[in-house]
Amino acid sequence: MEQMKIAAEKIVPIDFDAEELPYEIRELRPVVFKEETSYWCLLGPDVENGILGNGESVSDALEDWLKMLRKRLASTDDSDEVVNFIRDSLAASNRKIW
Repeated sequence: MEQMKIAAEKIVPIDFDAEELPYEIRELRPVVFKEETSYWCLLGPDVENGILGNGESVSDALEDWLKMLRKRLASTDDSDEVVNFIRDSLAASNRKIW
């Protein structure tokens, strides 16, 4: 799956190894970026087809993204490229074992 390109100056650095982050965020590493006064979190080729969350802070955007991720995983069919990528990525991860 291709990730949408975001201008480097808009990207907010995230420590994806931080233990306090939910498992899905640590594994999938969505891009977090700032647009004017809002923070956005995206995984996918574009905002229409990807999984998108937003909020007034980085943590709000990540929390919204996680909610959208879980909703999409629960309600989609097998032809959704983004969801198939996510399912495959999470299934292949060995971090949950440890």
